[in-house]
Amino acid sequence: MKALILRHVQIEHAGIFNDILSSKGIDIKYVDQAESIPQEEFDMLFVLGGYMGVYEENQYPFLSREFRIIEHFLKAQKPIIGICLGAQMLAHVLGEKVYKGKNGKEIGWYQIKKENNHKFFNGFPDKPMVFQWHQDTFDLPKGALRIYSSDKYQNQAFVYENAVGIQFHIELTKDMIKEWAEAYEEDLKQENIDKNSLIKEDYIKTTNELSYKLIENILQ
Repeated sequence: MKALILRHVQIEHAGIFNDILSSKGIDIKYVDQAESIPQEEFDMLFVLGGYMGVYEENQYPFLSREFRIIEHFLKAQKPIIGICLGAQMLAHVLGEKVYKGKNGKEIGWYQIKKENNHKFFNGFPDKPMVFQWHQDTFDLPKGALRIYSSDKYQNQAFVYENAVGIQFHIELTKDMIKEWAEAYEEDLKQENIDKNSLIKEDYIKTTNELSYKLIENILQ
């Protein structure tokens, strides 16, 4: 089995999913900014985060190529996991608007609330603490099932057929948080957030466990 991973920023990689997929004997292929690839070779797709917006297609033309890749996997009914920007891209391909949210940024640990159940989210808690780093949001695609919401932004996770869109960073590791805090320090200053407050060992451990559950559920 092979997984294709669309990466937009070097430090925003698949995190714990690298270990999970490898432990299951799944080969991983990273593609940066959608270079030409034989899509048919792959069995599942990950679309990761990034600082660019879905609506900045003119500035980041590789987004157009990635939209076509997402369409290909949707039509083939192969599993897709879109994270943060990846979830927004999935919503866009499914015909919905992506835009800068009116309620400001979500950065750090936030509680989300389960709205509906789905087999892909079996074993997930009703109100987990999850790690966020975004302001853009999106409307729920027609035919999709909302799984989680937050107080600030309604669409935190959804399922559409074999595709999963997750606004929060389920892939994160402790090292990733440290690296993001250094690289995106200006965001933290603007929001008056102490970078040391982002390291929550228990929350990270729980998030990693949810990542394992998600892959187990999708591959069943």
